[in-house]
Amino acid sequence: MSTHLAILPLDIIDTLTTQLNHEHRHPSTAAQFLRLSHPRTGLASLFLHNPHPQDDTTKTSPILEVQAISPTNARSWFLGEEVVADGKLLVMTPMDPMFLLMYILRVTQPRDGSKGSFRPMSDIIEEVSTVISDASEKDAQSDPSLKVSADDIISFLSLDFVQSSIKRVCDVKAVTEEITVYRYSHDTVLENLKKKVERLSNPRIAEMSRTLVRNLAKDGLMDDGKEELLASGRIKLACELLSQYLPRDILQDLIASYDFSKLNPHLKALKDEELALAAITTDTGKRTKAANAVAAGGGSKKRKPAASHGVEKLKKANVAGMSKMSTFFTKK
Repeated sequence: MSTHLAILPLDIIDTLTTQLNHEHRHPSTAAQFLRLSHPRTGLASLFLHNPHPQDDTTKTSPILEVQAISPTNARSWFLGEEVVADGKLLVMTPMDPMFLLMYILRVTQPRDGSKGSFRPMSDIIEEVSTVISDASEKDAQSDPSLKVSADDIISFLSLDFVQSSIKRVCDVKAVTEEITVYRYSHDTVLENLKKKVERLSNPRIAEMSRTLVRNLAKDGLMDDGKEELLASGRIKLACELLSQYLPRDILQDLIASYDFSKLNPHLKALKDEELALAAITTDTGKRTKAANAVAAGGGSKKRKPAASHGVEKLKKANVAGMSKMSTFFTKK
């Protein structure tokens, strides 16, 4: 079995360590890798299901996105006395299962834009697993790792915490005490995404990230008297953060649900100013370069190269009485 170096949240490491130590006693609690469609690109991506009990002591999502950072050149890791030949780094970050659910269940939305009909979850699972698996077959022809299996989709949708998250992307209706039906809802998705934006744009949360603070300061939104623009700036940055897990059309609808009529002209003015400054800098650079070239040449015109001593001597030679070169090629 190949060895890889990975970065995970601390509580996940503790859970996995416990599982490895007791795996022979509790095989059903082992962590499971799932290959599912990435909600932004639709391409097959790797996710880790962490089956640790969800309680109030941890906020980590039970689904981790697995990303590989591969070096351009060959690399190795040195761990104590051991050498890991594969130099790439696996980074596993918690991910809200809502994003995966959103992409999977929207397959059931009718193409004509209508809301569709309510159906039992068992019927929905059967449809989406077949449709997505068949669609990935084309990509898998060039790269087998891009295959999304129906089994992985069914396994994911059957998890308890996923079942409890379905209401965040679907309209839910209880027909009887035993029968509940579902329908994918674009409006429900947008409503829950806006809740995420509200949380991420909260000053207490947003200012925890130095990168976000620097971006806001760079756009001149941290200055006094720009509180309204600052609030809009935080919202826009929150939408950009969520864009990493959203299909383009859903992202566009999310952004369109906010009023950036005051922020956009401010950002455009800054952009225009940057472009103008860049143009001036480029023009100044060209003029400086031209001036240096002229100075090096001693004038605006290029000097002709000096003729050799032999050429100068031929110019002074007396050619009177000499036959022209063309006379040697005439018929006699």
